[in-house]
Amino acid sequence: MGQMGLARLRDQSSRRVRLVASSATTVLLAAAVAGCGSDSPKPLTHAPYTVKSIQYGFATIKDIGKGAIRVDDSGHGSHVIYTPPDSVPTCSYVQRADDITVKVQPAVEPVGGNSTGRFIVGPPNPDRSALPVVTQGAVVFTTDALADTGMKTVTAEAAKCPDSFSILGGPPIIVGSYKVNSRAFKSAGWTGFAQQLAHTSPPDLGTDTYDDLATVVAHKSNAIIYLQLAQIRKTGQRADSNEKLEKLLKTTLGRLG
Repeated sequence: MGQMGLARLRDQSSRRVRLVASSATTVLLAAAVAGCGSDSPKPLTHAPYTVKSIQYGFATIKDIGKGAIRVDDSGHGSHVIYTPPDSVPTCSYVQRADDITVKVQPAVEPVGGNSTGRFIVGPPNPDRSALPVVTQGAVVFTTDALADTGMKTVTAEAAKCPDSFSILGGPPIIVGSYKVNSRAFKSAGWTGFAQQLAHTSPPDLGTDTYDDLATVVAHKSNAIIYLQLAQIRKTGQRADSNEKLEKLLKTTLGRLG
């Protein structure tokens, strides 16, 4: 989620989810007031971007739905699917794969940029809510050329992501088979790639659900932005995280001008 918001939020909800109080919260709330409820949101900023201005493109709790909250994503060094908070996702969960032949990084830290950090919005307990978990972040550079170089590095690593892999050991929440579909992405002047991942647990775990994760990483001007939308689906239900994320992106990217 930034690398997987779903697993992280599940982990945090088993203790107590903490709300974040920071200057970024003010930015996100402003975006919610100005951009909520419109198919064609009014741009709140424009290129060239800054770390602060790019946050206007982040999904807010109002974008996600009633009951959503912001949660703290600090201190994840002990998590089984850890990726650095300043990194951009390239192939979620692959660091725990047991059957891949080519080494693939789950995320890349672009050189020469300033990160917004990672922000998560979603329900307090995703196992008991139909709301998705959205993880988002960005890296902002001083020039368009640096951002373009950074995006090429990210895209090259994402191209190595296998169509399928398995995790055979570890916490039950991540064990199982993974299927990945990738394609090009283009919207509102932003270009990059989209991935949709489905995680199915082994039959002996007795679960009747699967994890449905969509990721978009996109570049425009001097910034690279990513959003990931994760949800738990009942076995037999169609995976639609990609459709939900594209709808959300029309709003969030529209705010960035």
